[in-house]
Amino acid sequence: MNTLTGTIRVHGKDPAVDAVVEIHNHTGDVVDQVIVDDDGRYTYHLTPGRWSLRVWDSHGHRGTKFVDMAGNDMTIDMDLDEPVGGH
Repeated sequence: MNTLTGTIRVHGKDPAVDAVVEIHNHTGDVVDQVIVDDDGRYTYHLTPGRWSLRVWDSHGHRGTKFVDMAGNDMTIDMDLDEPVGGH
């Protein structure tokens, strides 16, 4: 198992304290969901392979990243996008 960690932010600086990080396997199945901590951090323990992260918060911010876990621990930070029609 390898550790995937990161911080979810909004506007490049503010932690997305109510964000949900959803992990999907290579076929698109949802494997798990976690809510970030008060600093916007999340942690997953994953086997090597291709994974995708889908992230959202209660304000409509969204983000997606693809991750290739190749036997090493990784850090993937994300800055969420504004909601459609947002400012």
